[in-house]
Amino acid sequence: MKLLIQHRHLKNEIAGVLTYINAIRPELETRGIEVKTISTREEQINNWVKLIFWADIVHMNSNDLIFALLCKTLNKKIIIKYHYCFYQSIHSQYEQMSFAKRLQAELRYTLPKPNYPLKWKLFTFVKWARLGTRLGTALMANRHTACSNFLGASCAFPWQVVTLYNPIVISSESQPKNLDKLSTPYKFVFVGRLDADKGVDILLRAAAILKDENRNFQVLIIGDGGAVNTLQQLTSSLELVNYVSFLGKLSNQEVIAQLQDALALVAPSRWQDPAPYVVLEASSTQTCSIVSKMGGLPEMAGKNGFLFENEDIKGLASCMRYCLDHPDEVINRGFLSSQYVAENFSSTLAVTQFLELCDQLKPKTTIQ
Repeated sequence: MKLLIQHRHLKNEIAGVLTYINAIRPELETRGIEVKTISTREEQINNWVKLIFWADIVHMNSNDLIFALLCKTLNKKIIIKYHYCFYQSIHSQYEQMSFAKRLQAELRYTLPKPNYPLKWKLFTFVKWARLGTRLGTALMANRHTACSNFLGASCAFPWQVVTLYNPIVISSESQPKNLDKLSTPYKFVFVGRLDADKGVDILLRAAAILKDENRNFQVLIIGDGGAVNTLQQLTSSLELVNYVSFLGKLSNQEVIAQLQDALALVAPSRWQDPAPYVVLEASSTQTCSIVSKMGGLPEMAGKNGFLFENEDIKGLASCMRYCLDHPDEVINRGFLSSQYVAENFSSTLAVTQFLELCDQLKPKTTIQ
């Protein structure tokens, strides 16, 4: 079988889509599948046509309507994967509803407020055009997948969306952690963009509660973004300078190194994050996660992670306090989390599920 994998990212860009593609490609090739990839952002349309014509099945990883139309024109089957929330209206608030009601809610959400300037009122038509593009691309696809159960359910489509997790490698030779492998004072790590959506200020305010209790701990903030100065000022005003370190943007290897001796990862997102990869990375180092009940975060953390309600500063502080008081249990949770991820997020499983979808699209042969 010849498989063409499409995406819209630059070659050396850091993106979850590329991480997913790079994880499944070796396994596909091991099973005898011929694989080529194409960035519809970088390559010319004449190369699109050439590669689509070559392929038996096309695996799309973006809402590129023109590319999808070319696939259908050349009579190629499409398996699409959704990596991001399909609707703007579920960004911070999600309520399960039917497809028709979801579209109505999306259209209401995109309507401009009465006091908006004219240019922002006109921008509503751009939002509707983008929604139409996403819906048009979805209608072109033959099979639909999503990177989490949450994301698949949130699409509210009248057709099936199969969960196809983004895989991660877990070393089977890793020995269980012990307390000696943790840095002291025990540290909590945040990894991600520094903006309001990620809720780093919630983590800082929770840390302030523990500081006032004379707890001994460290918080490492890894990443950059537009809110870095605001967060540093908040750290100073909460008198957390001796407890919090801003490490900036680190390489993946440096992030893994910081997670390996951490007590827990903290992901206090305010938005419906569909499938945060950093939670899987933490589990790969036998580090458990403390996550808000948003989007796919609980799904990625599994039953051994710690959960708290969105925006609940005291709830997060309670989880962190429990971790500091019960480090042995937290280490065991981290080990169990690594097993959970190894069982459910392997490239072998992801490729097996993907090839099952491919088999469904093969022409049916009749026995004479």
